[in-house]
Amino acid sequence: MIPRDKDVVIFRYDKTKRYFLVSLHLENKPGALGNLANLLAIRDINILEGFFGGMSYEENATVSFFVESTNKRLDKGWIKDFLQSSVYVSDVEVKESIDGLITDSLNFPLTWNTGDRAILMRVEGVRVMLDSMKSASSDGDAAIYSQGFSYGKAAWDNLFATYHPPSKEAMAEFLGIYSATGWGRPELVELDQAKRRAKLKLFDSFECAGQNTGGLASSFVRGHISGAFSAYFGGYVRAVEKKCTSKGDDCCEFDISP
Repeated sequence: MIPRDKDVVIFRYDKTKRYFLVSLHLENKPGALGNLANLLAIRDINILEGFFGGMSYEENATVSFFVESTNKRLDKGWIKDFLQSSVYVSDVEVKESIDGLITDSLNFPLTWNTGDRAILMRVEGVRVMLDSMKSASSDGDAAIYSQGFSYGKAAWDNLFATYHPPSKEAMAEFLGIYSATGWGRPELVELDQAKRRAKLKLFDSFECAGQNTGGLASSFVRGHISGAFSAYFGGYVRAVEKKCTSKGDDCCEFDISP
């Protein structure tokens, strides 16, 4: 399977463009999204990127997207009134770019589709934080591992309270959360629940991808995996890194055991 980029709406900038950000509630029923797209298309309003949120049991979903138009007569008030003419649409908010810059300040907080609040950080910034922790003391790697373990244990205790995978195949699917949240692409190679052992490959790990340290570089992610599997097995296990992209391997590989 070829992975596809998953963009999160943050901002757009092009001083030659006129952008709008639209956020609205859309009735959760067949045909509603198509009706909205058609409304914009007939006025030559081009949808650039956005998101569609909401649970299947909710009456309304939040839809938000950046659009652009070459029609200089359009303004945010006109777009708002026009969209509210749809029987499927309510609670429309529109903002316009300033000097070609527009940010998504209408949709807050950022949440998983479970409703849990989340934050989004650039990988470069996280790496700077981790590097500063490593250089702060001789046991910086151990401190980072500990932070990762605490985070992984708490987060996956919560996740497993909702669903505890009964098989290797189910656990592999659940570990896809790492991919969905941008941490890396996991492959569960082995799982022995009775012996509390597992082997996990992680491709494109955010902590190590693009690095060239010549050695094993996973500290935070290794700690997080240790915490996640400790939550899964119901007892402490530790992930030991055997391969790492930072030293030229095709993935980061971890053996997990008590």
